[in-house]
Amino acid sequence: MGKKSGFADRPAALLGSSSLDARLLSVNPRAVSEGVRRGMSRAEASRRCRRLEFFTPRPDLFHRADRAVHSALSNWSPAVERTGGGYYLDLTGSTRLLGPPLDAAAGAMRELDSRFGLVSRGGVGGSKLIGRAASSVVQGQGLAQVMHFEEAGFLGPFPVGRMLAGEPWLRARLEEVGVSRMWDLQRFSLAELVDAFGSGGYRLYQTSRGIDLAPVTPTESLPELDLGETLVAPTNDRDELGEILWQLSERLGRKTRERKTAAAVIRLLLVYRDGKRVVRRKTLKRPTAFDREVHAHAVEMLEAAMTRRVQVTYLGLRASRLAPDAQPDLFGERESKERLYRAIDEIRQKFGAAALRNGTGRLPAAPAQ
Repeated sequence: MGKKSGFADRPAALLGSSSLDARLLSVNPRAVSEGVRRGMSRAEASRRCRRLEFFTPRPDLFHRADRAVHSALSNWSPAVERTGGGYYLDLTGSTRLLGPPLDAAAGAMRELDSRFGLVSRGGVGGSKLIGRAASSVVQGQGLAQVMHFEEAGFLGPFPVGRMLAGEPWLRARLEEVGVSRMWDLQRFSLAELVDAFGSGGYRLYQTSRGIDLAPVTPTESLPELDLGETLVAPTNDRDELGEILWQLSERLGRKTRERKTAAAVIRLLLVYRDGKRVVRRKTLKRPTAFDREVHAHAVEMLEAAMTRRVQVTYLGLRASRLAPDAQPDLFGERESKERLYRAIDEIRQKFGAAALRNGTGRLPAAPAQ
């Protein structure tokens, strides 16, 4: 990703796999201008644009790029929050140093595009909700701003389903009564929405008017550990995936103990060969830093996630909500585990990671006689 790459001038698309029936996960603006759309099959996209270049996901490289982008954005704001589709920056109070928020946002985007060869788009507003909505109306590269007191008018034409994607039950209820656009929702008073939807009515009222009080939460204030492996040969064999999962669990447990913390949330990520991502999370009643406990939760989530016959190309494991591990133990069992894992860590630190192996893992093949 260098600024001399010319990526922005070439039609390109991200594929879930290299097969002809694979669907496009994302396309750049140049490809869109030539009639290529997200969701098309590779074969159809190739017919529409013979110069189209295809890429397949590399979650490990994405993680490295994410860190680099996050570091660059931190020069513009101390509060940078990573989201599934981009980043939020809190520019409150930065006018004297960086100029108006619109100018600061434009400067940050220019830096990203110049350093990493990106084609950035963004939105400026008084809340995360408005900033995200403003960004969504930008076609290709650019920046949109929604001024204060104009939020409700701006959101009016938006489809309700688009703004309530994370709350399907509310969206379904609204569709039943013929509410399809945000301006339809804005006609109802708070009392009417609460009467019809209970506590969900408050969210509907606020969302329809662009009210979002959620702060930008710096990613660093939500400490996490993220590990993953791109499979050399895609597979849906549970034994192979289970072995990889054990290796990830061991590494995750060790890194958690090195920080003298314990994880309260474990997240499993599967990326299938067709690009579909499946995420499972589990909040633990008791935070842990022990390999076997991490693995037990991970296996449980893997079984729940493996609902397709498509092969898996990436397996990831994340520990989040890390906090100092100072949980008391009435019967001393936890203290015993801590001593065991402390001994394991010392042996591996002295003799290498392969010095101790889990009894359930596969043994290396015997040398030929």
